Amino acid sequence: MIRRSRLHHLLIGVLLVFSLNVTPTLAEASSLQLDPMSVSFPSSHLGFVLSLDDCASRTCASLGSTRDEASSWNVVPTPSQLNKDLKLISWGTYGSSYATINVHFADSQDGWIYGTVPSPVTSNTTNPNWVSRMWSTHDGGKIWRQIRLSRLSITAGVIQMATHGVWTYLFGGSYENGHAYLLGTHSDVDQWANKSNEPMYMPAGGTQLEGEFSFVGSRGWFVAGNDRGFTSSARLSNGGTWNAWDGPTFEHIGASFSPITPVTSNVLLAVSESAGYVYPPASSVPPNWNNEATWLFISYDAGATFKPFRELSSSYQSGYSTLPGLPTAPAPGTILLQQATKSGSQVIRSTNWGRTWTVVLNRSVTQVVFTSRLDGFAVAQQTSNQIDAKLFFTNDAGGHWRYVPI
Repeated sequence: MIRRSRLHHLLIGVLLVFSLNVTPTLAEASSLQLDPMSVSFPSSHLGFVLSLDDCASRTCASLGSTRDEASSWNVVPTPSQLNKDLKLISWGTYGSSYATINVHFADSQDGWIYGTVPSPVTSNTTNPNWVSRMWSTHDGGKIWRQIRLSRLSITAGVIQMATHGVWTYLFGGSYENGHAYLLGTHSDVDQWANKSNEPMYMPAGGTQLEGEFSFVGSRGWFVAGNDRGFTSSARLSNGGTWNAWDGPTFEHIGASFSPITPVTSNVLLAVSESAGYVYPPASSVPPNWNNEATWLFISYDAGATFKPFRELSSSYQSGYSTLPGLPTAPAPGTILLQQATKSGSQVIRSTNWGRTWTVVLNRSVTQVVFTSRLDGFAVAQQTSNQIDAKLFFTNDAGGHWRYVPI
């Protein structure tokens, strides 16, 4: 964490290096540890990490980039308004709220920062006053501009972003009209337009809305929902558009939202539990489904049908949480999940299609990104506070993880 005197020296060092037209490394700019909130890897070696730090007891954001798979990091400028917004709250307050902030880069030049930030309190707002924001850059971070989400009808904020080929997609929604939207643009511009030919909706109740894009080769899947079930689904077609899809077949037996995890272009996995809102459930449900069991489902036909594959737990008390990047299957037969425990959560791994499991990271993670079948990164929390996080790396498909200093 950065205190006032050290931040003062940090800023002087950064300004001096930029005045010489040399990009500083994070190690040169600060010898202190930053708390990563979100990572984005457009390619196996090129990556970005968005972190929060303590600046004079307020909250600030830092953005770093690597071109050597996290061996070294360089400073990337962040939107000036982002830090003005974050400084409205004390250090630690952000991490104790439901606020999230994320980074997504399509390549070395085109990127976005999006999430929830504080805004000045007025007589018509709550305290703190949380608002949704989004900024974009198309020159590697030299210049950022704010995207007016209200013009895109994304008043509830951007929930998820992804890039596939020349297209970058975002998913978000509006509480005012109850609709959700899947928008797309060529990555080098911000010409966002609706890319789904099927209406999408916000959930009527339950937990916060989630969404997840999945790609393998030319194929893509999108699903959204919450603990009460699925609210939207679509499949990628030619030209970067998304066509109507009835969703994974286990949705219709009263399953809660679950991301789709591609293993190959035809084999897909999903981990889902009974939402408990369909009664009586269909006769084809797997054993213990009525008790809010969790099952691993598999599709052999690119998502046309899913079948129960393995029972993971017989009740919700041993739940498996979904999050950006998990579950994942970096190699056929290898599956990584996050499992709830009495003391928190842990990442478990199977190398035999879920028959047996091993704990590989005894921490709660908020994001996992695999850049190849072997190499991946995880943002893992030290405590229950989300800003107390560290970055970890694996080069054996999740079998072992090591801490990555930023």
